[in-house]
Amino acid sequence: MSRNGNAASGGGVPQAVPPPPWLWLALATYVYDAPAAVTWWREQIQNLWTDREYPAFVVSGDAFAALRVMLISQALPTLFVAAGAAAVLLPHIRGRYTEWRYHLVPPANSPASPALQEIQRLLDAHAPGTVLTVSMRVRGPSIRVYTRSWRGRRVAVSLGFLSLWERHPDRARALLLHEVAHLANGEHLITGLGSPFTGLVGAWPVVFLVCAVTPLVWLIQLQTFAEPSLLTAEVLAVVARLPQLLIVPVIALWCAELAADRYAVAAAGPRTVLEALDATKASGLRRVTGKLYHPPRALRRWFVERADRPVAPLLLLLAGPIALLVHVVAVTAIAIPSFILNDYAPLTAVATSFDLAHINLLRWPRWAGVLAVVLLWPLLAKPWLRLWGKPTSAPTAVPGTPTGPGRPARADGIVPYPRRAHLLAALLPAAVLVVTLLPSTGVVARDPLLRPDTATAQTED
Repeated sequence: MSRNGNAASGGGVPQAVPPPPWLWLALATYVYDAPAAVTWWREQIQNLWTDREYPAFVVSGDAFAALRVMLISQALPTLFVAAGAAAVLLPHIRGRYTEWRYHLVPPANSPASPALQEIQRLLDAHAPGTVLTVSMRVRGPSIRVYTRSWRGRRVAVSLGFLSLWERHPDRARALLLHEVAHLANGEHLITGLGSPFTGLVGAWPVVFLVCAVTPLVWLIQLQTFAEPSLLTAEVLAVVARLPQLLIVPVIALWCAELAADRYAVAAAGPRTVLEALDATKASGLRRVTGKLYHPPRALRRWFVERADRPVAPLLLLLAGPIALLVHVVAVTAIAIPSFILNDYAPLTAVATSFDLAHINLLRWPRWAGVLAVVLLWPLLAKPWLRLWGKPTSAPTAVPGTPTGPGRPARADGIVPYPRRAHLLAALLPAAVLVVTLLPSTGVVARDPLLRPDTATAQTED
């Protein structure tokens, strides 16, 4: 390959199997849980706005007013469903808005540049049918993918990226191949430029600060928390629960970014990819919020340096199970002090929290599905890539760089998962599935406050 970044006709590097579409599966999980979320919202509105469950002196207190404000920030699961559905079901509106906001135009309407022709040739080789557009705004995207229709894949580049292509074509090419990997997995429909899904993730720190942290600070200044109470425990539990809701989608987004980095490493090598990442450092507010839907730079560097080792596919295969387990651990860890504040003995609080997690979070159908995805993904990967228009050629290596993950490719040019990594990845969801099938300890069933039939009887009274 010449230094100008053109795609060579030969010497292709086999393409590693991408990880399971955890981002799509996370969105499907939110859709599956939508009915339960609607039920929860109806109960919260009835409890906090109809004054049915609390006496008048509680409703008129400052802590209760804070709870009402915090209800807004607890809308995260419902908002994720809405944002994800809008991103997938309304690509036409999203595409038009994106092109208007960043003033994206076809290359014919932009300043003439040999780099544009080279970029388009590379897209034709690796992502056939992808349309290239150029941002004429100074603060436009460096390089991002977006969509104009369900099958309309587009890549937007800025004038700054074209300048990078002229000065450091290898780095620019690595960034381009990173975005191609998103296209190959259909992630441009959920994420990418103008996505309401990633926009919500990026904006959530501000929502959390305004609707959760600020009311809590206000209550502390008013000395409302001078004496622990049931309402105190509820306010603290709400504040602690809000970050937990981001665990699954954020890890899924990080997995997509790390997998795209691995795709680029197969072509350009780790050093070039690291240099390309350094060339696109974010600044200002984007440097903070961008970390939510992009992995921390230290993690990306660590992963890029090990992209050709078995640990890389193992971590990508385990991203889904790890996200679910971290969420379970976080919820359980917060539930324990909440029960203690409600006069539970420490050991009873621990036992009750674990039993609640076993009943409500460790559901066997979900973990059986996760295990099936991990076990069957090597067989499903090829149809998944074909669905989104698998590149006609694997990434083309730069002379002197590594040539992929170190395993022989199949006839279709795809490097399979290392067998040991595949089996190790299946052990985690299999072990959790066994735990989900165990009978409940009965702690919750014996609790007069948590037992469903008791709660129903109290409501009817």
